[in-house]
Amino acid sequence: MKTRITMRAALALGLPAVARGLGRLKRMRCALLRDAGHEVGRGNVVTATVLVALYVVSC
Repeated sequence: MKTRITMRAALALGLPAVARGLGRLKRMRCALLRDAGHEVGRGNVVTATVLVALYVVSC
């Protein structure tokens, strides 16, 4: 939603290249999350990594 508003603002200001760049960045970010797996978006992978690291350090 925020990206769409920013793209429209860029177009309103006469900056179509900026709007296209923002669209490309959004598509790349979505593709990266999709390719990495569904849990990445929720932060489960990061949480699990931190918990495993804490377990290894404490032993």
